Amino acid sequence: MPEDLPPELSLCVMPDAVPAAPVRRPQPAAPRAPRPVRPLPSQLYQDGQGGAPAAPAQAVRQGAAPAASPAPSAAAPAAPVQEQRRPARPQPEEQAPEAAAPVRNWRPLPPHVWPAVWQERLSRTRQGRVVWTYWNLGPDLCEAQAPGKAQRSAFFRRLMQDLAYPAGTSTFWPACLPDPDAMPAPSSPAGGEDRPHYQPNADVFWSGVQALHARAVVVMGSVAARALGLPAGVRPLQQLRHRGTLVWVLWDVEFLLDEPQRYAAMLAFVRRALQQISRR
Repeated sequence: MPEDLPPELSLCVMPDAVPAAPVRRPQPAAPRAPRPVRPLPSQLYQDGQGGAPAAPAQAVRQGAAPAASPAPSAAAPAAPVQEQRRPARPQPEEQAPEAAAPVRNWRPLPPHVWPAVWQERLSRTRQGRVVWTYWNLGPDLCEAQAPGKAQRSAFFRRLMQDLAYPAGTSTFWPACLPDPDAMPAPSSPAGGEDRPHYQPNADVFWSGVQALHARAVVVMGSVAARALGLPAGVRPLQQLRHRGTLVWVLWDVEFLLDEPQRYAAMLAFVRRALQQISRR
């Protein structure tokens, strides 16, 4: 052992006057008091205390083992978990079969296969570049005393004069004719003979348009438009092509008689429309 150290610093010899200081040994650290663990949710409900139950992750951070989720009690049933489902993609609306499919493959019928009443009417109809039709045209051609016939005849006389087109430009081809196999319609209360029952025939009508060598058809009124198979939703003052023929849709004659302010707009539309075929 080296002896160059003073006695008070020697590790082996201690002076008598100075008592040796006790060697301090490191004491083990006192165990840290665990943090109070919050009661389980079942204990809270049993004691009548409110509040939300502690999450399992929080109990793990506090040194306690995560407790199993308690079974829902009768006092406070757990809210059912709604299953989240992806909303179904909206399906396209189902549409009725369009009449355009057979129209694309449509061919005019030869007159010899038409009903006799239509063959007879064709023989009495002159050819024209523009065919005019409306629902009551059939009664106007077949009945001498058809209701409203005089007013409609006066309306068309005025219209043809205002258009001032050469004779032979326009012709009239009915949308319906009497059905010989149907029972006659009941007579009016004022008396008179029973009126015939009128039946449309779209195939024969459009075949007649071809037989008359017409370039365009003027359809007046929604009743005639439906009877002739025009697409749903057509409106007055609208132009379309149907079965290979140019078609112009107008208001019904009775409507124009009741609404004379529409006459000027209708006349201007027809004049512009007729320019399409007059230049050909």
